[in-house]
Amino acid sequence: MIRAIIFDCFGVVLTDALQAIREELAAADPDAARAISDIIAANNRGLMEPGESNERIAAILGVTPGTFRRQVETGEVRNDALLQYIVRLRKSYKTAMLSNIAGSSLARRFPDDELSQYFDEVVASGDIGYAKPEPEAYEITAERLGVRCDDCVFIDDRELFVEGARAVGMQGIVYSDTAQFKKELADVIA
Repeated sequence: MIRAIIFDCFGVVLTDALQAIREELAAADPDAARAISDIIAANNRGLMEPGESNERIAAILGVTPGTFRRQVETGEVRNDALLQYIVRLRKSYKTAMLSNIAGSSLARRFPDDELSQYFDEVVASGDIGYAKPEPEAYEITAERLGVRCDDCVFIDDRELFVEGARAVGMQGIVYSDTAQFKKELADVIA
């Protein structure tokens, strides 16, 4: 029986501006795009501070760290329809956010404990030392919610991360838009 619903942040709750930047760069300079992916991976595991990773990525892009941060901020749009739906889901299910990011970076995007109105738990990979699709990232999230992995549905826009959730026993939904997600979730929890 499904007791908890776990959401990714980027590509689900927020548009993923950094992924768009990386994809655009990959067409022109695959090596630079791979270098950015490596920096992001280190940041996601808590091995590099967000400020340092921003400086390194900005240098690869040939812009100042401030310009890079503004590019990311203006490219991130909240999925308000999904957030309101999460509020309704929370009446019947435990909810969590599991994101490959440093907790301080999440706090900058959602100030004043705003996430607490949507999620019972917020798990940032940089804070726990494990990043999706590592099994521990999903297991820690379920444990913090007080449920078993097989009591959870995990939602992410990346198939690789949904497969990681399925590998630990969670149900998984690959997110493309809110309408598709609602329909698939209704099928899973029916």
